[in-house]
Amino acid sequence: MVIFGRVADRFKKIYGIAEKAQELAIRKIRPGAKIADIDITARGYIGAQGFGKYFSHALGHGVGMEVHEKPGIAKHSKGTLSPGMVFTVEPAIYIPKFGGVRIEDMVLVTDSGCEVLTR
Repeated sequence: MVIFGRVADRFKKIYGIAEKAQELAIRKIRPGAKIADIDITARGYIGAQGFGKYFSHALGHGVGMEVHEKPGIAKHSKGTLSPGMVFTVEPAIYIPKFGGVRIEDMVLVTDSGCEVLTR
């Protein structure tokens, strides 16, 4: 992320919302959790803050031999999480004619929860 000049308060606000949405979603990651619930958690928080229409893509995707693999971490995804799965959690808010933010980290589902692999 690169910002030139003073950081607008509006940008600080949307960054904080995306960051909190990611935190809430990561807390839900554990074996047996419904994949859709991870997206719904982040999307619900962003929506409750009044920015739902600005989060226009899925929350994440699987990572393996390719950068974008199944499962898609989306509100309509089927299935549950299992230990060993690796995927991204990347909530975003994009506001036309202003800018936006996406916070992306990769997580590993462990036997008891998850481990964030990036920061």
